[in-house]
Amino acid sequence: MKKIVKALAFIVAPVIAIFSFFTGCKGCKGTRVTIPDNGEFMRDIDVAPDFEAYYEAQTKQVIAEYKAVASRHLTEDGEIDTENAEVVAAANSAAAKLYAYACYNESQLDKFVYFSNQTGTTDISGIGAATADRQEYYLRVNETEQTCGYRFHRTIKKVKESTGTMGTWKGLFESARIRMTDKTDLLYRFEGEGSSIRYGGYNDDLSCNVLAADWRTGDDWGVSDVIMKKGAKLNTLEEIEADIQAQAGNGNGYIHGNINILADNIVKNATVFVDDDESIFVVMSIDTEVANADQASMTMLKNANGTSGNCNWKSAPEDPEDTGLLIVFFLWPNGLFKTYTIAERWEGKMDLKIAKPTGTADSQTNVVYSYSDHDCDMTAYLEMLEHAKNNR
Repeated sequence: MKKIVKALAFIVAPVIAIFSFFTGCKGCKGTRVTIPDNGEFMRDIDVAPDFEAYYEAQTKQVIAEYKAVASRHLTEDGEIDTENAEVVAAANSAAAKLYAYACYNESQLDKFVYFSNQTGTTDISGIGAATADRQEYYLRVNETEQTCGYRFHRTIKKVKESTGTMGTWKGLFESARIRMTDKTDLLYRFEGEGSSIRYGGYNDDLSCNVLAADWRTGDDWGVSDVIMKKGAKLNTLEEIEADIQAQAGNGNGYIHGNINILADNIVKNATVFVDDDESIFVVMSIDTEVANADQASMTMLKNANGTSGNCNWKSAPEDPEDTGLLIVFFLWPNGLFKTYTIAERWEGKMDLKIAKPTGTADSQTNVVYSYSDHDCDMTAYLEMLEHAKNNR
């Protein structure tokens, strides 16, 4: 338990390179729109999905294999000896597989929605530091024989405080954007008015103050977009790892956290817990020396943080257990994510229009999921889009 407490204590302060994001609604020339909000979004985050996940059998097999090893190494109190070398090796292997299967389960879902809250600090040499929040709401309905494919993706970023020259620039890095895809497979973008970005109120279920903005129709209106379809069915871990590597450079992969989780020895230390109801809880510390040497991981990290120069995860020399990248995740018994948290620290050159300074960022991403019919209902958003089309 001490390891878990210490690991969770590392989950502090986040920002994911606020300099790589677009500024919001500079000209604000579009038509004003009202985005639906019935006050009940993400209502069912504690409701277990009642269907079989694509990798459910594989997930249960991983847990069975881990338990077979762990059951042979118990303490005097009858608890699993998480310090035993064989248990550690089994937990590390299980954690990586469980995470990979959970990420790729999303490729085969009919529908899902998640809310992501990121908050933290970026410090740029010679310029200053900024603490910011970045929130995403991503609702996706994949095309099936019964329904068309749809997407509603809202991203809002707000700087909470800053020091140095960053205080002058912070308004440039606040933005709000919505991307919608309807049955025509076309993209429609809405922009938030920069001056309107605000905290809309604390949400107890999501444990954060939810960001809000005033909206207008954007420039990308009825342009070609990615078709909302399920991904290829990959049936082995080897196929999944090959896909992680293949998708690393294009931003269309399913793996979360910019990490090739199936690279050899990339998990430094993991602890796996299975509740009485077969829900799964995992704390997984990544060996960032291995990750920094992995081409796919480095490609994803650079792309996500908007840097073309050197970029790598940064450990804490004063604390050997703080590798610079920690992943904590909860899975439903069928292997789907209930929540995950990624705490990371990275450093590298940032591509700004005026310079390419060196910076460091401590970041935390907390993500919660829902799979219910209520939370995945696109009706109100599609009605809003049709109204915007007719009045733009």
